[in-house]
Amino acid sequence: MEGGGPLTACPQNPFRLSFLMGGHDELTQTEDCHFLSIYTPSRKGARPVLVWIHGGAYLAGSGEEAAYDGSLLAEEGDIVVVTISYRLGAFGYLHDMDHRIVNLGLKDQIVALRWVRENISCFGGNPDKVTLAGQSAGGHSVASIISSCHEPLCRRAIIQSAPFTFRNTVKSARKMLAAFTGKAGKRPADCTTEEILAAQKSYLAAVSSMMPFSPLEPDISGKVTIPSFEKVLVSWQKDDAYPFVALKLGRTDKAGNLFHHLIGWIATQAGVIIPSRKYASKLESNGVKTETVVFDWRPDASFFGACHCLELTLLFGNWERWKGTGMIGDTTREQWEQKGREVRKKWIDFIR
Repeated sequence: MEGGGPLTACPQNPFRLSFLMGGHDELTQTEDCHFLSIYTPSRKGARPVLVWIHGGAYLAGSGEEAAYDGSLLAEEGDIVVVTISYRLGAFGYLHDMDHRIVNLGLKDQIVALRWVRENISCFGGNPDKVTLAGQSAGGHSVASIISSCHEPLCRRAIIQSAPFTFRNTVKSARKMLAAFTGKAGKRPADCTTEEILAAQKSYLAAVSSMMPFSPLEPDISGKVTIPSFEKVLVSWQKDDAYPFVALKLGRTDKAGNLFHHLIGWIATQAGVIIPSRKYASKLESNGVKTETVVFDWRPDASFFGACHCLELTLLFGNWERWKGTGMIGDTTREQWEQKGREVRKKWIDFIR
């Protein structure tokens, strides 16, 4: 990968899962955050392409983070990896229907896909062999795109631990806009970046939802509108919801008891596994080839188990970024690297 411009992120408040994933990179936060990074073995050729949409509850993260460095995936798979950034929180998902401000973050993602289709051949990629992938809110974004986009922007998709149960309606969006405006004391369009973040922090503290900011009326029913679409891989973690239960119960620094683990199991089943299976089944009934994968690897001395985000460490590698984080526990580098090779091979085989 050749050097590029400054590494940026959409303005955001501190991430609530830092106890699990470690701190985010110190990137330049700016509303001018429409960047993508391209990792390619060579500018010559026509390789399969992976376009990655990061997660973070539509509130945090950036495609420019070291966590999503695609160098290892590109090298091992002889593929081109593209990571994208998009507007988050109130900047991308505070919908104002009266002023036609709707789904700005989702539109950012689609624009990035169009750019890839038009330009990726210059970087050794094949625009007709694009796999769109994302985890958590990124997976939710992928489901939203493949069921609403009518352009041939990708042929396959990978959806990891998507929160399928979250749906933002016109009614809830109007209610959110009114409450947010009350917190800000004026129209969001008249606020500075700092005022938006302050109002967002205050708003989040007053609501119970784990993901209040999200696309408006996303159709994630399992239909696909993208022409020539081939296949979807849907995956989840066996203990996906454990970190969120720990966060709710204030148990982020020590193991919970049997009751806490029971709540984690129930939340994982109800919030992730059952909805993911239903989504995959619906895709199949609509004629889309579907594959499912469950991650059950539990790192040594990590009481979060096979938790949300854990597969990201294996998929992108970069031990220096992940060692010492809550979800890695005492796992040795050798164990971690062995698991990583297995995961990357599975994903690369699907992409190719």
